[in-house]
Amino acid sequence: MPKRTARPGRIACLFAAASLLAAPAVAASPAGDPAACVPIRLSNVGWTDAEAVTSVAATLFDALGYAPQTPLLPLVMTYMAMRDRRVDAFLSNWQPMGSTPIAPFLADGSVERLAVNLSGAHYTLAVPEFVWQAGLRDYRDIAKWGPRLGYMIFGLEAGNDGNALVLDMIRKDQFHLGRFRLVESSEQGMLSQVDRSIQSHRPIVFLAWEPHPMNLRFALHYLTGGDDVFGPDGKTTVNTVIRRGYRTDCPNAARLLAQIRFTIPDENGMMLAIQQDHTPPLQVARQWLRDHPDAWRAWLDGVTTRDGAPALAAVRAHLSLPPAN
Repeated sequence: MPKRTARPGRIACLFAAASLLAAPAVAASPAGDPAACVPIRLSNVGWTDAEAVTSVAATLFDALGYAPQTPLLPLVMTYMAMRDRRVDAFLSNWQPMGSTPIAPFLADGSVERLAVNLSGAHYTLAVPEFVWQAGLRDYRDIAKWGPRLGYMIFGLEAGNDGNALVLDMIRKDQFHLGRFRLVESSEQGMLSQVDRSIQSHRPIVFLAWEPHPMNLRFALHYLTGGDDVFGPDGKTTVNTVIRRGYRTDCPNAARLLAQIRFTIPDENGMMLAIQQDHTPPLQVARQWLRDHPDAWRAWLDGVTTRDGAPALAAVRAHLSLPPAN
């Protein structure tokens, strides 16, 4: 996910998270995983996609008896907490956009990539449908549209990874963008500008990514030709990462984490419910799990509850679903 700051009103949660991480593990009877694996601590960096997928994982682990905790932490603090064994897993490591923050922790072995939980994501520049149809389809087209775009590209908040790539293009006059300037804003501010531009039929180029509700809200197209900047077609993957030793320490929990897979429509739908309908993430996750049992059944292959009981029966009971046939 593109780097963003936590949303307003969440600062207090960061302080609460600090005390949460300091809490001792709850004792558990020996069976599927040892007592030290309870609670499982899943970092939530506050992005809407992270809230959705973390809540899905937390709901499953709750059903399996792992007493999940989901502390709200900034991205770098997440990796630091994993290094210090105060966080066990993180399900929102975007690649290649998230390569820089995680690099030192991968290098020293304190964090390891466990699995890809989402493929086919995007993060690159985009335009509305009417601009695409008018001919702005590739990075090489942007400069020709300069006057109509006001020589502006709309990005996110200062310091964002995507912003840095756009600024680097401008500095290097890559794609002849030297006359352009980046307009930095919050995510909501940028999307409001996109909405106004579409309503008034004014061309705009902006940072966009998928999964995100903007892909349902707007008819948009991702530009081609930016492979040297954002990677091939701006395509990204999202990884589940774990702290050093977690696979050995908690093999049952690690097996579930390794088997979790989402799709773009899955995440777009959950994020839309969280953002537009203001439904609490855990409620969204529970409803998604109830509505899509075929999507997650395979995630439980070879997995048990914490005390060794069948996982599928426990999850279905937790979700108030009838027993499986």
